[in-house]
Amino acid sequence: MIEMSTPVAIFFTLLAACMWGSWMQVVKHTGKYPISGIIFWLYSFSMIFIWVLTLILAPFVLEKNILYYLQGQGEVIFKVLIGGGMMSLGLLLSLELMGKIGLLLSTAVGGAITAILGLATSIGEEGLPSHPMALPVIIACAATFIIAGVVCAQAGAMRDKDRLIAAGKDPKQKVAGAITVNALLIWLLCSFLSNGWSVGTAAGTASGFPPLLTCALMSTGSFISVFIACGIIFTVKHQWKEVLCIGQSKRPLYYSMICALCHYGGNMISIFSMPAISATMSFLFGRFSSVVTYFWGIFYKEFSGSSKKTIAMLVVGLILFFVAVGLLGVFNLAIR
Repeated sequence: MIEMSTPVAIFFTLLAACMWGSWMQVVKHTGKYPISGIIFWLYSFSMIFIWVLTLILAPFVLEKNILYYLQGQGEVIFKVLIGGGMMSLGLLLSLELMGKIGLLLSTAVGGAITAILGLATSIGEEGLPSHPMALPVIIACAATFIIAGVVCAQAGAMRDKDRLIAAGKDPKQKVAGAITVNALLIWLLCSFLSNGWSVGTAAGTASGFPPLLTCALMSTGSFISVFIACGIIFTVKHQWKEVLCIGQSKRPLYYSMICALCHYGGNMISIFSMPAISATMSFLFGRFSSVVTYFWGIFYKEFSGSSKKTIAMLVVGLILFFVAVGLLGVFNLAIR
């Protein structure tokens, strides 16, 4: 088994968060290629990538062969597979969510409920750290992350209004999205499914299951669920030719490979780091991915031309993210 010190585990968990916050940027370069196609190939390549890596590394990081660890672990294997499947379906639905109720609500409200569910699942599986200050720190950091997400999402809404004003249009004409019954149902289902990451990783970490196999099984569950869901979508919409890039540029496939390396590569790094800091702390550190996403937005000049008030709102939100991560880091280093 690979054993990490707390500082190293924190570093790699934050690195994983950076990878998670970066992979979606490739969508900006795929033109009119269906986003569902990117997701389909992402999890297809992820399963291949993770299992090849697992077979290569197993002799070096596992004391026994793979079958030894799988025997008698049916319940854990099932939970990890289900967690991976839920996570990938949650990502698919989140794209629909943004179209239904807008980025502001899906980021602020959806992110908040996902954070709460993720923490509850992780704590339920492995319990709280024994330190008496663990619960207050976890609550404080979770609340700060949620507030930071709301503030940054509000900055995004203010940016959109700034653009309308600059174009001489009425800023009230652009609404984030109508909150219909269907939208609310999608929102709740998406939040539930997105919690699959915590379901799978916490189950593996709490049972002492090898991180390498936890990640491999997660990728398998993700592929199976997306293959079924996307297979139905592509068949109904007659999109298989387009998704398979038959007679057209293969660029989306190459970008999907990059997505797979960032997404599930980050997953593997994070899962390997969990035993040193716990699934609960790892989940909280993973919220740093939102900061990376916003930095990519700044890199692509998505906030260019925004008012000083909007920029100030964004800066406040980003600072809150760093405050939460800093508090988590100090606490984990102090108790280890």
